[in-house]
Amino acid sequence: MKAYNKFSLTHYAATVCKLMGIEAPACADEPLDWACDILSDLCKDGFDRVLIHNPDAVGMWLYQSYPDAFEPVLKHTQLTIPFKTVMPSVTPVCFGTMYTGAEPAVHGIQSYTKPVIKIDTFFDAVLRAGKKVAMIVTPNCSLARVFLERDIDFYHCDTESAAVVKAQELIVKDEYDVICVYTFMYDTLTHRNGTEDPDTLDALYRQGTFFDTLVSSVKRHWKQHNTLVAFSPDHGAHDVPLGEVKYGSKGNIHKGTHGTDMTKDLNILHYFGVVRRML
Repeated sequence: MKAYNKFSLTHYAATVCKLMGIEAPACADEPLDWACDILSDLCKDGFDRVLIHNPDAVGMWLYQSYPDAFEPVLKHTQLTIPFKTVMPSVTPVCFGTMYTGAEPAVHGIQSYTKPVIKIDTFFDAVLRAGKKVAMIVTPNCSLARVFLERDIDFYHCDTESAAVVKAQELIVKDEYDVICVYTFMYDTLTHRNGTEDPDTLDALYRQGTFFDTLVSSVKRHWKQHNTLVAFSPDHGAHDVPLGEVKYGSKGNIHKGTHGTDMTKDLNILHYFGVVRRML
């Protein structure tokens, strides 16, 4: 019997919205009230800023195998939620569910395609509340494509390090209520080299370092705000079994993959933290 995580990723959008004190997207599953209670107890007067780091393909099993890679995340967070992502466990499908709170059949992406999502999203809910959103993404990634046609400010960065630098710049300027930062090299190198190749693991460790950098910047520059911070991957990944061959969209052989109902692909951990105002 497969040991799937208990909580569906469909709860994510409404949970973050409740913590922000705004209405959830129209099709979202209900919030996890117990999680909201825990985080709200740490910040009695609510959250007016949200920083979300979306690292691609960082599954729960990586925490179990390489816990030290997550120490920079744990030092800034107080709650970890074991989510089960959705099928097929590929990036546009999973981010579609994360930010709508709806199953793939409802939000409309059910394969590795990148159409603009037409139903109500977390970002629409934030914008309706009069707040500003920035998304720091690579130019053609899923997050850069499926949430277009909204009043979101997209910042395109070709490298992870550039994305983190841009996020720090925006934190210093303090013009956005919600900032989402996408990083991708663990996923990229998983496909190219496998999930536990040394270069791939280096990329995993960098994800924690990036989160540490981002939250440290929040603590320095958003002292007048209560900030919810989150380390929120879309899905996990696994190695291609011996004797099988997987190919990418460009015909290159993949040594690591995802998209199945394996627990390595579906079980993910999301880490939530509270940075309280100091002024």
